Amino acid sequence: MSVSRLGYIGASTTDVTAWRKFSTEVLGLEVSPDSSERLLYLRGDERHHRLGVHRGDRDDVAYIGWEVPNHEALEAAAKLEKNGVKVEAGTASELAERHVLELAHFTCPHTEVRMELTVGNKTQFNPRFRPTRDLSGFRTGELGMGHFVLYTANAQAAADFYMRTLGFGVSDWVVSPEGARMAVFLHCNPRHHSMAFINWPTAPRRIQHVFFETNSIDDVGKTYDVCVERNIAKTSIGRHPNDRSISFYFRNPSRWFIEYGWDLARVDPNTLTVEHYVLRPGIGWGHEGLRNLEG
Repeated sequence: MSVSRLGYIGASTTDVTAWRKFSTEVLGLEVSPDSSERLLYLRGDERHHRLGVHRGDRDDVAYIGWEVPNHEALEAAAKLEKNGVKVEAGTASELAERHVLELAHFTCPHTEVRMELTVGNKTQFNPRFRPTRDLSGFRTGELGMGHFVLYTANAQAAADFYMRTLGFGVSDWVVSPEGARMAVFLHCNPRHHSMAFINWPTAPRRIQHVFFETNSIDDVGKTYDVCVERNIAKTSIGRHPNDRSISFYFRNPSRWFIEYGWDLARVDPNTLTVEHYVLRPGIGWGHEGLRNLEG
């Protein structure tokens, strides 16, 4: 079994009102008309939504939604159970809430985050997505929503699990100057990575950030100006050495991070050679504040 792309991400928040304002004024995402005070659907392209923000008692990721090609691929989720992971079918109410035709879910054994495998994610061509501020839009389509980074106690074990069960491949590693593996980046299509794990077993939450790839470098710069004005920019603009994207990070109302970036590298899974990068000053350029992102 293999997944096709990242479909959506669900977040739990203690302040839905702040997220509604942040989503339109900073992210440039549309709030879907079928949103409520309990659940915001945030749209960034032709999918019904890319972010689902739920009212809850904590501020963290709630679930991750992956798209698989068809029903037969979804049935292959039994491979997860052979690896000791219980897989359950989505209920009728969950299918309706996620706007999908089929859904199976399991709890990631390395992060305790609910992972959802979906078929038939809702697409709506009309009305077309229109950014709610001066943005050209986001690069999604066959590449999926973007990417996310989760904390774990063992990035190597997490990578091995997703390669073995869901067909992911490793793009590269970040290691310490002593050679210890600190973070891993995983792809499921030509996007350099759709998922990554960082070793930090005592992290204050399960998620570090969610990434959106913009259509233009100007979108990154304009968003940076908005975030500096609001005092929510957490890093300067910089370029990553592995995925080559020009990006920056900023806080959302739940106190974790969003990354807006441009020109993320593409990979060919058939010819890719896994590389590693040593975490040290000067590894890339810019991104001042990245090494202390949780500070």
